[in-house]
Amino acid sequence: MSSSFPTLIAKRKRSDSETADPPSKFSKEASNLGSLWSGSSATLVIFGDSYSASPGRDGGDDEMTWATQVDHLQARPDLENASIRNFSFPGATAEDDLETQTFQFFVQHPPKKAPASDGPLDPMNTYCVFFLGINDCGRTDDDELEAIVETILDATHTLYIKAGARRFIFIDVPPIDRSPGALEFEDTIRTRVNSWNEQLHAQVSEFTRETPQATVFFFSAHTTITEILENPAEYDFLEDDIADEGGAIWTDYLHITTAVHKIMATHLLASVPSEG
Repeated sequence: MSSSFPTLIAKRKRSDSETADPPSKFSKEASNLGSLWSGSSATLVIFGDSYSASPGRDGGDDEMTWATQVDHLQARPDLENASIRNFSFPGATAEDDLETQTFQFFVQHPPKKAPASDGPLDPMNTYCVFFLGINDCGRTDDDELEAIVETILDATHTLYIKAGARRFIFIDVPPIDRSPGALEFEDTIRTRVNSWNEQLHAQVSEFTRETPQATVFFFSAHTTITEILENPAEYDFLEDDIADEGGAIWTDYLHITTAVHKIMATHLLASVPSEG
């Protein structure tokens, strides 16, 4: 293993009040996405790191002062009836921390007593979201990532069996190789990110084939953020923001700003239909 890239435990250099969020080109569309999610009573169960953690609640870090896509989802009027159970925390890895997060889930929602018994949550209206791998890619060589990705699918299987979960959302790793903190070893991080995302896609596809009773969605944070970095003007960002630490895209060496999280939340909602 390698420790050449820092994990997501870090204070931001500038607060969101110091770097105002520019308007997003999705701001108008965002208010109209209620056709699928308006009035939804869905439950989102989220496992992740500081790209999903909420400051000061649900396992969040008081040192976090920026809103993530989870906060944007929670603040949407069309999701006022939805419930979010967020087990994410900064610095989390799939390798070391996903087991802890799923354990915390089962503490709050005890597992099924028998295979035929009801699960702790409505299986048709609960979405288990996995957004991990950023810190794993930051510290682990690419040839060791396949086994770590397997831990996510192991957790998926556990939730399927013990919680009766049937709806899953998997989110791949964004292009952290293009973050300000990765400039010195961009190629190494890019190789890891690509390896992780390829493995995640392959293993999720296998799970989907082998578990027809499950409904699986795959959302690409990598595609969304790459699109922003390749076409910043389309999102009302500047060319200088692409690699600017403390700018409008990157709030520090690795974290994206609240404005980018809002775009991610909008894309996520648009890609996952609600049954609630």
